[in-house]
Amino acid sequence: MGFDQVLSSALDALTMSPTANNYNNNNRRAFALNYAKAARWSSTAAAYCFMGLAILMALAMIRNLIYTAKSRHTKIVYSVLLAWCVIRTAGFALRGYILTDDHGQDLTLFKWVAILGGVGFMPLAQVLALCTLEGSALAFGSTPKARKPFDRLIRLLFVVSAVTLAAFVIDFTCNKPLGSNVKDYTVDLVLREIGFNGLILIALYTLLGSIRNIFAVVKQGKVPAVFVPRFRMMMVVVGFQSVLMLIKLVFTTYRNWNPFELRDEWIWYLLSIGPEFLLVLCYMHHGFLKVYDDIERSKLGSEELADQPKPQELEGFLTT
Repeated sequence: MGFDQVLSSALDALTMSPTANNYNNNNRRAFALNYAKAARWSSTAAAYCFMGLAILMALAMIRNLIYTAKSRHTKIVYSVLLAWCVIRTAGFALRGYILTDDHGQDLTLFKWVAILGGVGFMPLAQVLALCTLEGSALAFGSTPKARKPFDRLIRLLFVVSAVTLAAFVIDFTCNKPLGSNVKDYTVDLVLREIGFNGLILIALYTLLGSIRNIFAVVKQGKVPAVFVPRFRMMMVVVGFQSVLMLIKLVFTTYRNWNPFELRDEWIWYLLSIGPEFLLVLCYMHHGFLKVYDDIERSKLGSEELADQPKPQELEGFLTT
């Protein structure tokens, strides 16, 4: 038996020994991949801070939903915003947890954090669409029947965008090897582009629609004059929020096509998460959305007065 064979036999024996097994197991644990660190996630404090902010915003939305929202529109808006708060709270709670100790080695947990991070912003696009559609209906005095086709078109665009984007995020995260390039998977690439481009179209519509409503509300004269300044301010807010959404979507689209650029965590917080929280911050108090409630209450009051018999009609009825 030559030296090489002796050495090989010795190594085999050592490998099969309990001591060697313990050594190998310890080595595996020592070199286990931390997926969170590999993705350049680092700030546990930032994750928990944003989780705390999301919880505070959720409490504000619950308060507004229960105590201040009066119309169907504002109740729907606060319900959708509450859904965003829940998703973001869960996402940042898991993100903070995965950055603690060695929890980043849990691939399943890492995938859940990635999925929640990828789809969590979509309720905000729906809020912008709802506020713009309702604003247009008020500014132009559209009847429910007249506004229904366009409302359905925008809602269909949102549903298609949300479903395709969610399908991409879930499939690419769960079913493709970690570190894969989406360009190698045609179906995922198509789903991603349909989703993001659809949401960009919605953000552009809400931006242009809010600007149009600012001028149309004066020209059309369908909103009582006492509410016009507040209505225009609400549309300014929606326009500002649309710009925030576009900043997020453009940044994310750039990252999608250039996955190795702008990977620092603070850039993600600044250009992706920051716009979301600024957008929701406008709804912490019922001040802006209240104009929808007031206009609807005013319209209902006018309709009730119109339905009441006029004095001359009442006088004629009494004389007969």
